[in-house]
Amino acid sequence: MNRLLTMLLCLLVFSCSLAGCLDDNTDENDSEEDTTVPETTPEEPVNGTGGNSGGGIGDSDNTGGSEDDDGDAVVNETGDNTGSGGGSNSGGGSGTTPSEPTNQTDDDEGSSDDGTGGNTGDTGDGDSSDGGGDTTDDNTQSGTTACGSGDGTYSATMVAFDISANPDFTNIGGIEIDCSSNLIYGYVWDSVEEIEHFISVDPSNGAVNSLVELTGIDYVTGIATYAGGEYFTIMRGGSSVYLVHVSVADPSQYSMTEFDFTNHPELDDVSGIEYDQANNLIYGYASDGSNTGSGTAGPGQQQGGDVEPMYVVTVDPVTGLVTKHTELEDIAGVAQGASAFDGSHYYLTVRTEDTGYSMAKIDVLDFSISYSSVLSSTNEDLESPNGFEINLNNGLIYGYAWDSVAEEEVFISYEISSESIVQVGVISGVQYVTTDSTNGANDFYAIMSGADRVLKLIHIQY
Repeated sequence: MNRLLTMLLCLLVFSCSLAGCLDDNTDENDSEEDTTVPETTPEEPVNGTGGNSGGGIGDSDNTGGSEDDDGDAVVNETGDNTGSGGGSNSGGGSGTTPSEPTNQTDDDEGSSDDGTGGNTGDTGDGDSSDGGGDTTDDNTQSGTTACGSGDGTYSATMVAFDISANPDFTNIGGIEIDCSSNLIYGYVWDSVEEIEHFISVDPSNGAVNSLVELTGIDYVTGIATYAGGEYFTIMRGGSSVYLVHVSVADPSQYSMTEFDFTNHPELDDVSGIEYDQANNLIYGYASDGSNTGSGTAGPGQQQGGDVEPMYVVTVDPVTGLVTKHTELEDIAGVAQGASAFDGSHYYLTVRTEDTGYSMAKIDVLDFSISYSSVLSSTNEDLESPNGFEINLNNGLIYGYAWDSVAEEEVFISYEISSESIVQVGVISGVQYVTTDSTNGANDFYAIMSGADRVLKLIHIQY
């Protein structure tokens, strides 16, 4: 089957959670080089967004994915839908060394495309999406419909983030929608005070408000999960990796809990987290790094290029205790950030060793795993799928991909039972995408950009 079709199963393969990491949708993002990591070495550790917007499948190395083999941090990447190659931290070149700290996301699942990128640049032009209002020349739009009020008609709106109250904020990520309050929660880096903030975003006007400072954080992963007012994400401070928990009812009482691998010391970092509110458990996966050599193998690789064994795990959100369950067998990697949870099943997009991309469906009662076959699509021109969000009302997974012939970003749905991809509508005015997305009711939100590379909030109703 056409390799581009097999790639469509990888909905959300690329998480910078990316705040600030933009993906090149005409790049070879479906590359087999799953564990390749750019060997950029900043002059000093930098906080910010890292490589989840890259192509291909990454490993589960939460602290190493954005680093080279020597453990040095790697700066954020930018991609371009209209051409290959990456940009630099300020928008040009690749493999650059920033001269001062730059906010970047730690790549929690491994490989990314080469090049570094930021969200600098002049605002650019954009068009309206099918069924949506016009996107103005400066890519600003206001008055988007409240979450949950759509009538089933497709529309897409691009809203500029309003950081006028905190002009030093940069690289918003980890977005999760709460339809009950019509607020999006996430995090952002203060480039002057050099501290991470937990924030809310009003999707109607893009207003960003700080709710609490998350002290002691150096890196963020872009991976977040949310249910019932409880927000979880993975961050790193110094040599420690934390499960960060914020209750939106009182953000000041946030907690930072180190993952506890006491029962399974052979496991490395947890990723792909999804919160099960009913059972107060977090599902994820972790790799067994006990057989990794000391040579030049990249994150997620053993000596000789073998992929580390990966396991479905649960995490106690209070203690951080990690419990190992079923092995993800006969796979070559797990898609960057590609996870979802519908209340009874935990989903992961994986790459199999022989047939391409597949979806692992894990029953959380007994942790049995079934795998889907390679997908079919109504549009053979689709490349570089991103986003991986499940609609609990209809059971469909939604995301976005690049139409390489029409040269436009499109919104897609994936039906698990029939294993088919359908193009829902066009997201006009978009040239860069991240893997940062969230879904509530029939409302899908993502962080994307026009030609200006300035990150904005996309609101899609369908």
